[in-house]
Amino acid sequence: MVDLDGELDLEDVADWCTRQRWFTTGPWDTEFQERRFHPKVIALYRKERARELEKAQREMEERERQERMWEEARESRERAEHQRWLMKDMRTWGRENGYFVGTRGRIPRTVVDAYREAKGL
Repeated sequence: MVDLDGELDLEDVADWCTRQRWFTTGPWDTEFQERRFHPKVIALYRKERARELEKAQREMEERERQERMWEEARESRERAEHQRWLMKDMRTWGRENGYFVGTRGRIPRTVVDAYREAKGL
C-alpha cells in the first residue's frame, strides 16, 4: 500500500508517471531516472494516486458484491432444483406405494410423513 501522507515510495511515483501517457516526464528524463521529482509532480501524484486507489477499492468491493450475489443465486438454484427433485420423487414413491398423489399441487401430509419415515429423513 502506498503511504500518500508520509514517506513517498519513489518507485511508485515513477511507475505512476510512466502510466500517465499525457505526462511530460518519463524514463527518458534524467531527473526521472534519478527519482528527483518536481514538487508539483509530487502534489499531482498524491492527489491523483489517492483517486486511483479509491477507485480500485470501490471496484474491488463491487466485484466482491457481485461474486456474493452470483454465489447466492447459484445456491438458490441448487435448492430449487433439489426441491423439484424431492417433490417428483415423493409423488413417484407415493403412487408406487398405493397413495393417491396428484400431478400438481400440494402433496398430502400423509404421503409426506410416510415418505420421510420410509426414507429415514
